[in-house]
Amino acid sequence: MTRKKPPFKHPKRLELTDLSGWTHIIKGLKTFHLNNPSLPTNPLQPPEVPHSQTLTDLQASHARYRDQWLSSPCYQHIRKLFTEEVISSLYEEKGKEKGKIDRCIILGLGSLSNGRRSSWWQLVFLETILSLLPASNPSTSGVPTPDPLSDSTQQQKEISTTDHPPINVFIQDPIFNTLDHEFLASLGYTILTHPSAFVEITSSTFLFAPHLEIDIYAQALGGVEQPALCVGTDLTECLDRWCTARGGRGDDDDEDERRASRGNRVFEKYLGATMSRCLPEFERDDWTYFTNVIWRRPVDDDREIGEESGDPS
Repeated sequence: MTRKKPPFKHPKRLELTDLSGWTHIIKGLKTFHLNNPSLPTNPLQPPEVPHSQTLTDLQASHARYRDQWLSSPCYQHIRKLFTEEVISSLYEEKGKEKGKIDRCIILGLGSLSNGRRSSWWQLVFLETILSLLPASNPSTSGVPTPDPLSDSTQQQKEISTTDHPPINVFIQDPIFNTLDHEFLASLGYTILTHPSAFVEITSSTFLFAPHLEIDIYAQALGGVEQPALCVGTDLTECLDRWCTARGGRGDDDDEDERRASRGNRVFEKYLGATMSRCLPEFERDDWTYFTNVIWRRPVDDDREIGEESGDPS
């Protein structure tokens, strides 16, 4: 049964798009445009590290969010979705290169040291998926080791994980500060600077990019190769939803139309080559709204586009 999605809201948050096209959400301020003269100088520079906050503090927060996530119904839904559907579909061998994910690209996670709750929930969600994907050495490269008694570990054995490469994790967001860098590096993640991450996206990539600004999302999916697995905005929500008012950029209507046309072609191509499931509601945060798990369609799957979308339960 398809779950009716409530309106997506970010109350009392400021959404700003920088000159590279990244959208950042800042709490506690009213929304205004980039060409507003009251905009603070350089508002999208990495935030300063909060006074006296340390790596140990972030590690404690990480453990707290992870424990709460693992006890949630949403976690159980996601684990069931991957162990019973996504992994078997994605890793069904049709050729030697089929189903081999060797890297994870994370875009737009947001600052963890600056207290953004959604960033923490997204991180522990991401770690769940990384722990479920087959990899030859899941305890390295920032990928948590799966529970040896879990169904997912048994399924990894059945898929023959030794035949799969390690999963290297890359992360990019211009809002990261020095403490964010230190913490993410401690997880084994490689921090990239914009736009390095985009050239790393291949057909063996897991792309984690919830709620990216639509131009950036199209850029991430619009390379020579599209990712095998993606957690991102529902593709049907992206089609024809282009913002033509780009304050301060000087774009004309013709350029807006060309960009929208290019983006729609990217989304339509990926939509036609993939299957998807919408994320279940997460009771502690609203980030899962309009967000899907999207994965490469088996080559012999002839279902109509859109037929497979729905709730994972």
